Amino acid sequence: MEKLKKHFKKKLEKVNVQVALLTCALVIFSSLIIYFVTNGIMVSLLANAYNQRANLTFQNIESHIDKKLYDEELTESGYGAVMDYLNVRKEDMAVSDIFIIKKSGDSFKYILDTNSGMEISKLNDKKINKKMKSEVEDLYLLHYVDSGFFTTMEEGYRYVNFFPATNDNGGVKGAIGIAIDAQNVYLIKIMMRILVAIIILICCIISVRFSKIIFKKISNPLYQDASNTDSLTGLKNKNSFSVDLHNIEAGNTERYAISTIDLNGLKHINDTRGHQAGDLYIQRAGTVIKNAMKDTAHIGYRMGGDEFAVVMKDVEIEDIKAFVERLNKETEDINKNSGLTVSMSVGYAKFDKDKDRNFSMTMERSDAMMYENKRLYYKEKNQTPR
Repeated sequence: MEKLKKHFKKKLEKVNVQVALLTCALVIFSSLIIYFVTNGIMVSLLANAYNQRANLTFQNIESHIDKKLYDEELTESGYGAVMDYLNVRKEDMAVSDIFIIKKSGDSFKYILDTNSGMEISKLNDKKINKKMKSEVEDLYLLHYVDSGFFTTMEEGYRYVNFFPATNDNGGVKGAIGIAIDAQNVYLIKIMMRILVAIIILICCIISVRFSKIIFKKISNPLYQDASNTDSLTGLKNKNSFSVDLHNIEAGNTERYAISTIDLNGLKHINDTRGHQAGDLYIQRAGTVIKNAMKDTAHIGYRMGGDEFAVVMKDVEIEDIKAFVERLNKETEDINKNSGLTVSMSVGYAKFDKDKDRNFSMTMERSDAMMYENKRLYYKEKNQTPR
């Protein structure tokens, strides 16, 4: 478990992973905003259409319902006549159910239901949910008709609205409920949720893929971007090094090491053979460094002139020494096939919390080693450093 945590922590520390996660978060957020706005507009438009039909239905039946219904004084034949009338209206107005209820003490009672016959029974929670009970309560208390709402009933997904049945004094004696089949709305909502989930998944996969590709190109020392790449060698430039140094010092500095490299004799080549030969010398040195970094996560920089640096992450001193050995071997190989001999002075250092307050101090220790090696090189040749 601990290894798994470390693995994920290490992954999350990578900037490309952070960029991918941020991109996914933006895709999900944007998609959900679009979904909620679109869903809200769709539901609102459908609700308006259903509400108009419910209002028109109520207006057609309001004056034809005997108010004795609410006092339970109608005969069986009277109930039958009202039921027949409501069933005809139901068919004409293409609504799924018309039902009449009234408040009796603290409870509600069915008086009539076109889907249940003439039976008078105590309100069934499976038939009427809490939202519908609240709407009926409001009719009694406020005498106010809200716009309808979508809800799930025993028969399925419905659009329901309640209208007050008033007595001669204007008081509310009961409530007339009109339900319209909205199963298609329910299916559309489910399909939209599935579609949004699929779109989010596809967009996240695409965005992660592209963000990784783009970040890889930007972070790749071989990526030819004038803002972060040295055009002569293809390595990252000093500007890029400044940005990366800031990121290193803002993170876990203990994981990093650096090798600083200085070319021997560049000034002499420029003075005796011209700057074109000097540029070729720098290019060959860049090739040596790139070949030595091959199959590693090291990042190389040309700091300017004849100065180079290689930043290494999660390495030990033995790994750094192995890199220096590869530099020497690549230098030997390129010098076998060239009349322009490449020579480098190399230094290296790994961040040490006992010696370094920041990574710049690590670089200073690497520079000190590099300059000492340069001094020894020229001393061996009995030359003045140049």
